[in-house]
Amino acid sequence: MKRFLIRKVAVLGAGVMGAQIAAHLVNVRVPVLLFDLPDAKGADKNGIVTRAVAQLRKMKPAPLGLADEAELIEAANYEQHLHRLAECDLVIEAIAERLDWKRDLYLKIAPHVAAHAIVASNTSGLSITKMSEALPEAVRPRFCGIHFFNPPRYMTLVELI
Repeated sequence: MKRFLIRKVAVLGAGVMGAQIAAHLVNVRVPVLLFDLPDAKGADKNGIVTRAVAQLRKMKPAPLGLADEAELIEAANYEQHLHRLAECDLVIEAIAERLDWKRDLYLKIAPHVAAHAIVASNTSGLSITKMSEALPEAVRPRFCGIHFFNPPRYMTLVELI
């Protein structure tokens, strides 16, 4: 069996779970691109992600082993940075539990995902098969569920689907 090396991860969705999954990854020194919608309220289009990363430093219990490791989380948005998905070995979607939103996001990201990358959802209840239908045939065999329990740093369980 060939070993799969994960050098960089993209986490799609900077909400509570997405941001904490990103923190969990940087705790083991894996660089992360944390994506969310472009911020329409300010000049910084990465404002949503920037605020989510700042919040990680304040949360209790702490999702970060060392607060300074938040710097390993790089902010990105779906409007400007989709091409950066090609740098990632693993892409974890962690947006709201709505099949229509997830499928729309998969259609948007699919052309930018590296040919070797694993694409996963952090879903806790939606059908992996139904979600995969939005992906091109070439990506489907590399799609799975990776469900982290909240809070990821303290729950010693991850469900693989």
